[in-house]
Amino acid sequence: MPAAARPPAEREGTMRSRTRMIAGLVVLAVAITGCAGIPRDGGVRAGQTVQPGATPAPVFLPSRPQKDATPEAILRGFIDAATSPDNDYAIAREFLAPNYSGSWEPDSGVTVDDATGRSIVSLGEGEMQFSVNPIAEVDERGEYREVESPTAVALRYQFVQVGGQWRIGAAPNGTVVDRNIFQDVFTAQALYFFDPDFRYLVPDLRWYPRSGSTLTKIVNGLLDGPSPWLTGAVVTAFPDGTKLTADAVQVIARDAKVDLNSEALNADRVTLQRMQAQLSNSLPAGLSATITVNRNQQDIAPLTANAPTANPRVDARALILRQGEFGFLAASGSSISPIAGLSGTIVALGPTAVTLSPGQTAAAVLTGTGVYGVRVGDAPVQFDPRQRLIAPAIDNYGFVWSVPADRPGELFVYGPNGEATAVPTPWPEASAIRSLRVSRDGTRLIALLESGKETRFVISAITRAKSTPVALGDAVLLAAPGGTAVDAAWIDELTVACLTRLPSGEERIVALQLGGLTTRLESAPDSVTMVGSNNLRDLRALSSTGGLLVQRGAGWQERLGDVTLLATQQGIGG
Repeated sequence: MPAAARPPAEREGTMRSRTRMIAGLVVLAVAITGCAGIPRDGGVRAGQTVQPGATPAPVFLPSRPQKDATPEAILRGFIDAATSPDNDYAIAREFLAPNYSGSWEPDSGVTVDDATGRSIVSLGEGEMQFSVNPIAEVDERGEYREVESPTAVALRYQFVQVGGQWRIGAAPNGTVVDRNIFQDVFTAQALYFFDPDFRYLVPDLRWYPRSGSTLTKIVNGLLDGPSPWLTGAVVTAFPDGTKLTADAVQVIARDAKVDLNSEALNADRVTLQRMQAQLSNSLPAGLSATITVNRNQQDIAPLTANAPTANPRVDARALILRQGEFGFLAASGSSISPIAGLSGTIVALGPTAVTLSPGQTAAAVLTGTGVYGVRVGDAPVQFDPRQRLIAPAIDNYGFVWSVPADRPGELFVYGPNGEATAVPTPWPEASAIRSLRVSRDGTRLIALLESGKETRFVISAITRAKSTPVALGDAVLLAAPGGTAVDAAWIDELTVACLTRLPSGEERIVALQLGGLTTRLESAPDSVTMVGSNNLRDLRALSSTGGLLVQRGAGWQERLGDVTLLATQQGIGG
């Protein structure tokens, strides 16, 4: 029954149970090798050894099954206890019948809810239904997805008597976790793969329960390969079939010992170096990694020559066109530093949008007569003469991306020499496109679309053939932010943002962690363009009256006026 309809004594009991659980949150600030688990009652029991450098594991202290508890009390206790992954969900398994306890698979997925729509109803003797309204889900790979339209999900539980006490004899696999404690009991970790040319490390965010086995789950996730939506855009250095030889990753003096099976022997020297780079970047900060194969030491030198770039950065200064000058705005004052070989040519085109390439040697420029490519030392070349084009993108290979706002399926890329390639789009239902941005590592693309009256913010993986973009993967929905689509931007390798305008005229900015959480930001008033920098606080916007807007405290303020355009950067290095 709904919480409000339960008797006062039962409501108070539920509140006391939740209070005990929250009050029992213990954060392990320092992990010490050999410390035992915290005993909750009875005799001392040895817990899992916590390795130094492992993810600190907050430990919830849920109550054990109470004597002569009703099936509903057992079910509520089980749901609460399943938020604690300590010792492979040991306490949660105490609510299960002994012959079923080993069959329940808590790691098969997580339903994240806000705890307000929970209800329990009896379906007859020995069976109960627990209903929740999910706001997000985590699958067995650790991939987090927010639920687009939350609807109630009914979970059924069967009960049996064991020694005169009620226990759960059958239950859905996975766990249900209140979003208020989700980030306390789960940790987000980016697993890194390569772009096909091994120039960049590309993140793939996963969520794992905080426990003594977190590092092992991270390594196994890396060995299992990237998320399906990234297929074709990224590769792994680990040879097919590479697995751990043991059930646990050992950590000694902040160094993770990763022992791989004989499949890893197929790797040459450079491949081993790349495997080491993937592994080191995928582990929590502060840990190093040592690879062995069948317990045999491998001599792996650091990958210094042609070392891959992770999380490419841009120049922290705003890139603007103001009073006939195009370049970087000085950190203090209003002076502008032009870009040698580019600024003069760009200004002469009368641009309405500019995207600057990595290395600052080329730019994609939108004008009243179409999209132009501009390169240092060359005359500008008109790539796309079509009407109603949106702001173009330029990637780290020098390809310019261009599409008309009212024909979102007609996407073309133009090579440095002007050759055009049509790229099929995965959004046939879209009626308009307002923004298209390529990630700074060149592997992913975000698009802000309109489908009828609905706004959709999506991401797709980019497949290339000899560096030329030839296909996009499925369009993965990031958000349906509401309102009219205005603009979108990359903030860093894992964070994007979109700008929409509500029917009231108010702007809305939503920041999203790819594979993670959504954050609603204070709106930038009257903004028409949005550009990312290197972190969320440095997000910038341009107002319709030419004001350069920056975040200050809890809101926005105008830094400079009379700005014609705010340009996008793709990175510092080429």
